[in-house]
Amino acid sequence: MRGLLIFLLIIPFSLFAQDSLAVHQDSLRVKLEQLENRLKDLEAKNEQDELQKLLEQAQQLKTEKKSVSDVGKKFHTGVRRQSGLNPNISMSGDFFGAVSSKSEPGISEPSDFTYGSNRFELREVELSFAAPLDPFTRGKTFLSLTENSISIEEAYLQWLNLPLNMNLKVGLFNPEFGILNRYHDHALPQFDRPMVLTRFFTSANLGGMGLAGNFLLKPMLGADASLLDLAIIRGGTGASFTQQGELNLLYVANLTQFHDVTENTYFEWRMGGATGYNDSQETYRTTVINVSTNLKWIPADKAKYRTFDWKTEYFHQFRETWSGTVKSNGFYTSVQNKLNARWWITGRFDYVEWPWPMTRKINEQAFTLGLDFWQSDFVFLRGQYQYTHFNRNDLSPVALPGYPSHHELVLQINWAMGPHKHEAY
Repeated sequence: MRGLLIFLLIIPFSLFAQDSLAVHQDSLRVKLEQLENRLKDLEAKNEQDELQKLLEQAQQLKTEKKSVSDVGKKFHTGVRRQSGLNPNISMSGDFFGAVSSKSEPGISEPSDFTYGSNRFELREVELSFAAPLDPFTRGKTFLSLTENSISIEEAYLQWLNLPLNMNLKVGLFNPEFGILNRYHDHALPQFDRPMVLTRFFTSANLGGMGLAGNFLLKPMLGADASLLDLAIIRGGTGASFTQQGELNLLYVANLTQFHDVTENTYFEWRMGGATGYNDSQETYRTTVINVSTNLKWIPADKAKYRTFDWKTEYFHQFRETWSGTVKSNGFYTSVQNKLNARWWITGRFDYVEWPWPMTRKINEQAFTLGLDFWQSDFVFLRGQYQYTHFNRNDLSPVALPGYPSHHELVLQINWAMGPHKHEAY
């Protein structure tokens, strides 16, 4: 009986305790939510205060920058700030020493087709001036200084982003024709130009005074981008195209197709032609057809240390003469392999048939191997070995005494001052 009484007394007390605990928990929950909301309000306010401070600082810096720039841009006396108009000026020097196993004049003496051998020579000092003239045009000029002459290599004005996706160039320039025609000597992948270029156009670039248009086309033939270059120039090198004549006009066309093979591999191929007169009376015409390819591999994560570049160009020439049309072919294939941050190894094979009427039975082959050391972006040294073999076919050696087969070693030292350096064109 006593136990039952105690049990009946405990039940109401337990119920009352549970109700009190529930009410206390609800009160704690409400207070916790209030604290959380207050904390969020404080954080939002702090963020807003910080943002306001940053905006005020930015506005203050903008005001200070404007006040400083206004000092240099307001001219009350009419005096122009000439230093801001100066172009980028660069200078490059190209020195070499060469020794050959033969000393015939056609090899050792500099000419339109060779740089000479068995000598030390400062091949060229190049001065370059380049500047954006305004948002729509830019100008470039390159002067070539040698021991015996000073000449203008290129000097042109270029209008950018014109209608029809066109860039327009006027002045003295080397048009787009094949891969290497735009390269100056100091930027070549080997010391010398491939034989097909020197025999068809001499050791100089194919170029002249005129007008050129560069058109960005819609991608075609599976390419990622397509470019068409058209040029009319007055000039010639005296080999395939005459330097004389009343008009002396050359017409040059070049179509370039660009392909992104992989993330690290790029491929381009070109097809083009050049036509002009080969005699001073402008009676006989020469036409040169070009097909070229360029495969380049540059790993994105190791671009400083590894690169592989493979260039190949084929040329076919039709040369009209009084006795008929002379046809000649030539090609080269060139490889550059970057071994590490400083060293490159290069190689090239050349083949060319001489394009002149009295030498149609002569062809040349050359094997070239080179090793480049880049001390920095501004200085590089190159060692090159080349073996040249002449095939005379039905002509006796006496008929061509100045051009025997021979071995040649070349040491080239190239340096640059200024932003132009040694990049390709």
